[in-house]
Amino acid sequence: MNVLTLNTHAWMEDEPFDKIEKIIDRIAAESYVFIALQEINQSIDAETVENQAFIKPVGDDPGVSIKADNFALLIVEGLKERGLNYYWSWTANHVGYDTYDEGVGILSKAPFTAESLLVSDCQDYSHHYTRRVLKATAELDGDSWSVLSCHYSWWKDEEGRELFRKEWNRTKKLLKDEKQTSLLVMGDFNNEASIDREGYDHICVTTPFLSDAYTQAQEKIGEATVVSAIDGWDQHPNEKRIDYIFTDNRKKVDRYRVVFDGHNGPVVSDHFGIEAVITEVE
Repeated sequence: MNVLTLNTHAWMEDEPFDKIEKIIDRIAAESYVFIALQEINQSIDAETVENQAFIKPVGDDPGVSIKADNFALLIVEGLKERGLNYYWSWTANHVGYDTYDEGVGILSKAPFTAESLLVSDCQDYSHHYTRRVLKATAELDGDSWSVLSCHYSWWKDEEGRELFRKEWNRTKKLLKDEKQTSLLVMGDFNNEASIDREGYDHICVTTPFLSDAYTQAQEKIGEATVVSAIDGWDQHPNEKRIDYIFTDNRKKVDRYRVVFDGHNGPVVSDHFGIEAVITEVE
């Protein structure tokens, strides 16, 4: 099974329609089963639309309607034009750049049910500290899958208040009683793997049933997912691994590959993507 996660940076990129086509090109070529997307934006004042492949999430979803320029919708429609049908869901986190509904999405070859969970202390839709996780539950080849698309806050804010720890601890509610379910937790975690006693270590300690695809992969192609200063990391221009694919530790990761990095596919965002080839442990 081949899966992908990507923070798209959506409409903040130059030539966004060209980059949508490049994303569609790779999805079509690699035939990903599950795709987690972050910073999936749509214009607040765009026209409301409906789409038959869209799966409305239950739970803490704020009920923001799908707009005509929803970034994930355009990807799904572009794939359909090529004869590739994906089910998809999206939940809004907050207003982005004063112009957009910003959220997280999931695309899947298999039909699924969707759930949105507010994981942040902040509940103000106008504030970028408001964060939701989107969960898809799907049946695939006789196996039950729980797939999460996540875009978390940083370890702490400027005043030193905890952000990520609380968000992750709430996320674990979506993972409870999942011992017999295959898990994928993917996205932009905004916590660097190399920093001790922060977000990455907290994940490893509190959810030992999850495995990092990078550390477990039989073959590794690339590592860093951000190589410059970006929003939220203005003072950290060095390479960093802040995007992840975690799976349950019953899985084998055959390959971890950084994509959309200029080597394995064109750059389409301020983040690179990650794909992983995952199989069951025999």
